[in-house]
Amino acid sequence: MELADTSAWTNRHRDPAVEADFDARLLADEIATSPIVTMELLWTARDAEDLRKLREELSALPQVEITAQVWERAFEVWQALAERGRHRQVSRVDLVVAAAAELAGVPVCHYDADFEAIAEVTGQPQRAIAVLGTI
Repeated sequence: MELADTSAWTNRHRDPAVEADFDARLLADEIATSPIVTMELLWTARDAEDLRKLREELSALPQVEITAQVWERAFEVWQALAERGRHRQVSRVDLVVAAAAELAGVPVCHYDADFEAIAEVTGQPQRAIAVLGTI
C-alpha cells in the first residue's frame, strides 16, 4: 500500500500509462489517502454535489491518520531540513503527508520533488508516478 499525495492524484491523468497504473492500484486497494490529502482533493470539486460524491469516494479508501505523532515528526523533519538550509524548499502539507506515511510504514506515491527532498532526510520510501518533469 502507498499513501498517494495530491500531486499523484492530480497529475495521473497526464499520461495514459501512468493513469492506468494508478487506477489499477486503486482497484487493488493499494492506494491510501489521509485527511490532509482529502482536503486538498476536495478543493477541486465543482459544486456541493461534486464535493459530496468525491468525499464519499475518498472515504472508501484505506486511511492514514494524522495524529499528534505525525505532526511532531513533521516538525522534526522540518527542523532537520532547516539545519541543511532547506526548510523553505518543501511545503508544510507535504511534510505532514510524508510524516504520516513514514509513521504508518508505507511509501508516499507522488509527483512532487518535495518528497524526494524529505526522503533525503528521513530515508523513507517514496515513489514518483513518473520521472519528475516528464508528464
